[in-house]
Amino acid sequence: MWFKKQKISNKKKLEKGFTLIETFIAITVLLIAIAGPFTLVMKALSAAKATKGQIISTYLAQEAIEYVRNIRDENILTGNNWLTDLNGRRVKADGTTEICLDCNCVAEKCILNAPIRRDVTTCEGDCPPIRFNAETKLYGYSNESGWADSVFTRTVEIEEIEDNVEVIVTVTMEWQDGSNNREFVVKEHLLNWQ
Repeated sequence: MWFKKQKISNKKKLEKGFTLIETFIAITVLLIAIAGPFTLVMKALSAAKATKGQIISTYLAQEAIEYVRNIRDENILTGNNWLTDLNGRRVKADGTTEICLDCNCVAEKCILNAPIRRDVTTCEGDCPPIRFNAETKLYGYSNESGWADSVFTRTVEIEEIEDNVEVIVTVTMEWQDGSNNREFVVKEHLLNWQ
């Protein structure tokens, strides 16, 4: 009888709970199960942020190309030189042109304030970042309240290939993505279709 009692008491000792080693193993397995998906989520969020920056900068670069194309077309249709407002000459309110020292994108870096009609300014040194209005969701270079600097910088340069016939419009987009500097360049050939 004494042996039976001994077996029962040993069995009760074994059924009391987890040992410290079993607890550490269970916690380790749980952490590994949680860490894998958490790492995937963090990488996906980082990739989504990088993709958002690329998409916005692509649209801003295309906007600059379309802005230059629009100026070219309007100049041709109104009888002005096809590069007026881009080549150091500016259209006045009465339709005549005047010399403009700060609107020459030919062989110089400049910025285009796309929401504003024919607002072209030559950059001295580095071009300023594009500003963003959180209320209207527009990008531009306004100094009014509600506009703040964005992470994007857009630089436009125009190179004449053949006088009064063809130019290459080069738009360089630069932006900060966390600790990474991103950049890409878009080039477009435009012709004087007059």
